[in-house]
Amino acid sequence: TNEWLFFKYNLDNAKNDNEKLAILGSFLESVRQTVFRQTMFAEFELKIHQAVEQGRPLTADFLNATYIDLLKRYHGHDEGIVHIDDLYAIEWAFIPHFHYDYYVYTYATSFIAGTAYVDQIRSGAEGRDKYIDNLLKSGSSKPPVQILKDAGVDMTTPAPFKATMKAMNDVMDQIESILDKRN
Repeated sequence: TNEWLFFKYNLDNAKNDNEKLAILGSFLESVRQTVFRQTMFAEFELKIHQAVEQGRPLTADFLNATYIDLLKRYHGHDEGIVHIDDLYAIEWAFIPHFHYDYYVYTYATSFIAGTAYVDQIRSGAEGRDKYIDNLLKSGSSKPPVQILKDAGVDMTTPAPFKATMKAMNDVMDQIESILDKRN
């Protein structure tokens, strides 16, 4: 949420279109890395766990094939959107998250929840108070999904994800508008 607020503040205070483009581009990279890439990582981890549960050995060939398949699918390789070289198949080995506690999904869900809170916070005192009182002051008093819901973001519905995709599309529209003015 704070990253979002910082992004909005910087965008609102950008001195020119070049600064705006840099800020907007940085935001899009955050969406790519945090929402899409971390979701892909979670799917990779799920496939690894499923393979173990099925008694399948986790060989480098299996991990490489699984990872490159996901990487190509998430980036639209077969549709000609982004070319993914097969050399990236080994990238999984450089990501320490895969050797810990199966938590990469929290990056994506936190980013999405933060997106939903920004408009609420910026809408006025009531939104800010709800965020502070019902989320921040709650600590670990309840399960995270319930705390988020109590503070106005229901992660069991598609609404927060839709808000994130809308924000991403709005940013792309702003970039296109700036670039169209230049042309």
